[in-house]
Amino acid sequence: MAKKKQSQGYENPRPPQDKTVTPKPALTNTGSAGRPRATDPGQRPVVRTNSPNQTDQNTDLPINDRQVKWWPPVVLALLGVALYINTFGHQYALDDIAAVGQNLFVKKGIAGIPDLLRTEFWHFSNISLGYYRPLSLITFALEQEYFKDNPNISHMINAGLYGLTGLVVGILLQKWLVNQTITAFLIGLVFIAHPLHTEIVANIKGRDEILSFLFIALMLLAYWRYLETTQKGWIIGACVSLYLAFLSKESSIVSLALIPAMQYWFARRNLWNSLISLWPFLIVAALFFYQKQKMIGTLSGTPPVDWANYPYAIEKTQKSTMFKFLEYYIRLLVLPHPLVYDYSYNVIPSGGKGDLLTWAGFFTLVGLIWLAWKGFVKRTLWGFGIFWFFVTMAPGLGFIWIRGGIFAERFTYAAVMGFAFVLVWGLRKLLVRNPVDPAEPSAQSHLVRYTPLLGLMAVIAGLYSFKTVERNRDWENNFVLFNSALPYAPNSCQVQRHVANEWIEKGLKDRAKADSIANATNAIKPKPTPEQIKKAQTLIDTNIAHANKHGRWALDHLQESTRIYPSFGEAYFSMAYVFQKITPNVDSAKYYYKQTIRAANAYAPAYNNLGVIYQGEGIAQNNRQKLELASYYYNRSMVVNPAYVDGQNNRMNLMKATGIDVQALPDSIINKY
Repeated sequence: MAKKKQSQGYENPRPPQDKTVTPKPALTNTGSAGRPRATDPGQRPVVRTNSPNQTDQNTDLPINDRQVKWWPPVVLALLGVALYINTFGHQYALDDIAAVGQNLFVKKGIAGIPDLLRTEFWHFSNISLGYYRPLSLITFALEQEYFKDNPNISHMINAGLYGLTGLVVGILLQKWLVNQTITAFLIGLVFIAHPLHTEIVANIKGRDEILSFLFIALMLLAYWRYLETTQKGWIIGACVSLYLAFLSKESSIVSLALIPAMQYWFARRNLWNSLISLWPFLIVAALFFYQKQKMIGTLSGTPPVDWANYPYAIEKTQKSTMFKFLEYYIRLLVLPHPLVYDYSYNVIPSGGKGDLLTWAGFFTLVGLIWLAWKGFVKRTLWGFGIFWFFVTMAPGLGFIWIRGGIFAERFTYAAVMGFAFVLVWGLRKLLVRNPVDPAEPSAQSHLVRYTPLLGLMAVIAGLYSFKTVERNRDWENNFVLFNSALPYAPNSCQVQRHVANEWIEKGLKDRAKADSIANATNAIKPKPTPEQIKKAQTLIDTNIAHANKHGRWALDHLQESTRIYPSFGEAYFSMAYVFQKITPNVDSAKYYYKQTIRAANAYAPAYNNLGVIYQGEGIAQNNRQKLELASYYYNRSMVVNPAYVDGQNNRMNLMKATGIDVQALPDSIINKY
């Protein structure tokens, strides 16, 4: 008689047909002769049988204490650090500059921590997005206290925290997947090696995401230990971990769904008991959001109406574009190439009724919901992976649904785990053969059975790791990062502007070097020789030529940026700055600053820089009207942004020097110049 196949997935086996036979749960598998059976590190033990409509019997605590093999978590931790060693020499890039370099409270070190607890994340960027994430900023402040501006230390800490995440995830997966060491390790391996994590780990600002997920994992692990021991201290530890996850990133709220899910899927508790276990965590969540409201005065903030970063809200295509985004996210989970740091307008055009990717995303979503339900009823491993994906992708998909925001790789950070569950389950189902004699599995037969899976996973993890290390190099600094995106996101108005600004920085350095040479030559006493003047002039001309070249390259990218987005005020501002500082042309500078104001009338730096130009002309020409115009523009910069420091300082200095303080002027004077 043919032997019955043994189940390889996490599905419930069918109830036995013989009603007189009651299956007995056992801590160890036994062979037909009653002797202990060798344990397969990649095979599920015998579990209680339930039909989908039956109520679970195992609702009593504690559950069995599941032992952990330490080599997989240690390997994941070491790999997590090793993959990001080549970031240790990197500088600040992208949002690092705003989060660290331009955050005055962070720069104060420990003395700035009380202020960090009372302000929004982007306080010094003069926008209110309602983000309250003080924990990562506090770690930056501590680094400033002890290491000053040392990005190397920050990158090392990010890699260390990522390695610690691998350790915790490796332990947690073994707790969930009892006696499935290989499967647990491979899921953790996909998570750690995946290249989509480079934006989080290689970018220092991404520490908020690292800390959030790390504390979520610690929360789940601590609560699992409570299930094993029923010691109340573990619940306290889980609540503290959740609170720290909230302080890292508010979107940690979605992790509340993972607490009952892990109990239902892996501890075999019934759904009701799993849900009512949430009550202490709901209290923590309520206290955190009360703290947030009291500290920063808002729960949602006031996001800007911005075509570059919130275009789909303006076009009113949030819902259809969200379906389209889902397709993009799934594609990058499977094939993470190419990767770019920015997906601003118009890298991904809006979705709509006539867009095939929108419809593909819609049907994909419907299909995944159906599969998630089937996996929930049967408690399958792939069902948990899909559930995890939906829960952890909710903030990223909600960002487009609610705010009309753009696509971002960082939103997939935790969702990679759900993808790993499905990938490893699918490949195991496809490649792992059942043993010839299920009653007598040996270590050698296990190795033979798992060889195809391990071989393919070695290739996948190797490719992911290679891509991770390669992608890290793009995050070396802003110049490398921005230019790396040009071949893959030429339609991003933001990428074009960022590249232009890097050429502007180089042009400014060229101009400064030319001025330095001129000043040093003029300072020679009693006076420079003809040879010294000739040599200096040659160097000055060379640097000015370089400045003009870099200025032209910047203007080329800025013109492309405004072609993509004709009302991009910040791009017009950068054009004006080129004509003000690099290739001097005062009339062009005035024109583009006024274009900036027409496109973005709340952009304070444009008003301030117009004031600087008119003040310089007023002093040089002894023209009071231009000085009044300068004062007017300084005041306007403060009206549109009361916290704008440069406008305040320039207004005060002009008033002290001339006594002029003009709040309003007739249009005839404003338009005259």
